Parts: sequence; structure tokens; C-alpha cells
Amino acid sequence: MFGVYFDEDSGHHAVVGAARRAGFQCLTTKEAGRRRRPDTEQLEFATEAGLVVYTCNAGDYGRLDKFWSAEGRIHAGIIVLTDQRAPVGVQLRALQNLAASVSAEEMRGRLVFLLNWA
Repeated sequence: MFGVYFDEDSGHHAVVGAARRAGFQCLTTKEAGRRRRPDTEQLEFATEAGLVVYTCNAGDYGRLDKFWSAEGRIHAGIIVLTDQRAPVGVQLRALQNLAASVSAEEMRGRLVFLLNWA
């Protein structure tokens, strides 16, 4: 199972708690002391820590994913939640489905849309 780094745009704290109770290793930008840092720095930090970024910021992280790929760099993975109103249970089930299907190694360099796994 991959670990998850919840950025500031990831929405609800209840998702973090639910993911932890389900066995995911989780870290938030606040816990890491990295609030208000640029997305580029957040992705670098998460990659160095071996954590997959969980975000609602599809635009910026989509661009970062393409930029890293063009440079031949491989991040630890990016999970994009496109609907912040998705219930916690739906987000958790989708995260569990994703983790059951895709290993931490397989997440490397990938950008996935969470609700495709719901």
C-alpha cells in the first residue's frame, strides 16, 4: 500500500482520518510544516518521502506531471480528486480500490483521477 501526502487543496480532514483508520500512511502539509509552499516543492517533498500526492488541484499538478515527464523525472504519484464534494466514504472506497489495484511502485510517475476508482 502506498503512503499519501495530502496537500492543502485536498479538502476534508475527515478523509485523512478515514484513510489512517483504513491503514494508509498519511501526512498532511500542516503536519509536515509545509503549508503555503509552492506545488513544485510539495511534489518534490512527497517524492523524496516516497508519498503519493493527494490533491484537488488538477490544473497545476497536471502541468507538473507533464513537466516532470518531459524532464525524465519520476514522482511518487499524484491522485487528483476532481469533486471536493464527494463524500468521505466515496473518497475512501476509491482510495482503497486504487491501492488494491496499483502498488506504490506502479504509482510512480502516474497521475490518476480518484473518482475513476470509485
